Amino acid sequence: MIADQMRRLFSYNTWAWQHVYACVEKLDDTAYHAPRSLFQGSIHSLLVHSMSAEQIWFVRCHGESPNTLFNAADFADFAAVRAQWGPIRHGWANYLQWLSDEDCKKFINYRNTKGQPYSVRQLDILQHVVNHATEHRSQLALVLHEVGFPTEPLDYILFRTRL
Repeated sequence: MIADQMRRLFSYNTWAWQHVYACVEKLDDTAYHAPRSLFQGSIHSLLVHSMSAEQIWFVRCHGESPNTLFNAADFADFAAVRAQWGPIRHGWANYLQWLSDEDCKKFINYRNTKGQPYSVRQLDILQHVVNHATEHRSQLALVLHEVGFPTEPLDYILFRTRL
């Protein structure tokens, strides 16, 4: 039951990002890279940060502890970001396909990017991944609205009722 809910939340996460992507694709390069009042500075940087977070947690769930995140400067444009993000998302889908309720209760041991050790229940990590993405999609939705390319509503309940 818990694992099924995590699969639903990750499906929602993919669905919601696809709606954001559709709006981001309409931006010209200047708008996409322009400095904004976002935590990461630009739409590009925030997308790379979001992708990087999904990647680092995926790797941590597989027993590795990378000490760096992706660098926005390594991705020229949104097409490059999407090309990198697709395999990450596919990896999560494959991983979650075999996730059991017992797996959700297990602790994942990892080190953060500063080398500090942590031990966190896998369920909490999975919930964090989706919650973190929701936070940054909300920030992007506001900016996309301001530049004339608003997203449609991204509420979880809309995802569930449209299935």
